[in-house]
Amino acid sequence: MVMIFWWVTALLLIAAIVVWAITFVNRRAMRKSPVLVANSRFLDRVPSFVRAQRTARWVRVLQVGIAVLGVIAASILSGRIASERIETPEFASRDIVLCLDVSSSMYQYDAEILATFAQLVDGFEGERVALSIFNSTSRTVFPLTNDYDLIKRELEEGAEAIDFDEFGYRVGSRDYSQEKVRQYVEFVEGTQGIPDEASVVPDGLASCAQVFDQAEEDRSRSIIFATDNEVNGEPIFTLQEATESVASRGIDLYTFYPGAYECGPGCFEELQEATEDQDGELYESSDPEAIPSIINEIQKTQAEVLGASPTVIRTDHPGTGFVLTFLSLVAILALGWRAR
Repeated sequence: MVMIFWWVTALLLIAAIVVWAITFVNRRAMRKSPVLVANSRFLDRVPSFVRAQRTARWVRVLQVGIAVLGVIAASILSGRIASERIETPEFASRDIVLCLDVSSSMYQYDAEILATFAQLVDGFEGERVALSIFNSTSRTVFPLTNDYDLIKRELEEGAEAIDFDEFGYRVGSRDYSQEKVRQYVEFVEGTQGIPDEASVVPDGLASCAQVFDQAEEDRSRSIIFATDNEVNGEPIFTLQEATESVASRGIDLYTFYPGAYECGPGCFEELQEATEDQDGELYESSDPEAIPSIINEIQKTQAEVLGASPTVIRTDHPGTGFVLTFLSLVAILALGWRAR
């Protein structure tokens, strides 16, 4: 909280003190020449008169106290109390597509990535987010949007649904309820369109790049790409072609690689080369907590690319000062009527 016009508050308080001082001096001068009324001493022994005097003194004390409170409240209100925050409006022109390989070998990582990303949504301000998933074919779970309630709900529901060991379920080593099976099937629906193929990574990445809209606008575009690169099928694109296609559209690529079960170093080396050849960033980690680091990097680099200049946004908070000033005026009027 800051006071924008603190000097106005200071001047009003000084003026109030000056007025009080002048009034105090004048009252002392008046007391030097009291008005004498003959035959009035007996009034001090009249109970009703004594009560009236006591009430009048209390009313005067309350009037003074409330007047002081009112002056202070009005002075603070005039000083304009406000809170300040720094915003960078250019951040509203950032688009992020979360692109996940949902083959059976990735389910544990996908669940944690979605849950982690859902927690980060609360810190977004204007960014549009989309979620696209792929296996042998691709499905857009939700398109680019800044409806953060929808984003968070879809990510949390996706994290719960994808936490499913499909291979273990098929061989009988894992047992799930029918509701859990239904959740999983509904989430991955549309990603297993080609029989006997899985994790067609290059085509999945190329599909994620198609999610971006508003191609004519100057927006920053990023893909967070999570895969183990264990391709089991015949992709249309090579991985190099897919990353080149992404780069040609001005999309920044951030690849999350948790490791591979079967193909060994070859999967990593191919993914690393294809990513870094297009100036992308590759994160080799089995810890989905690397996702916040990726988001921080996106926000940092895109702020530089967009030439973002922070702006101070002030929000006034006149409520308390206004209420106290108003109530003080009402109380002074009520006490004035009572004093009569």
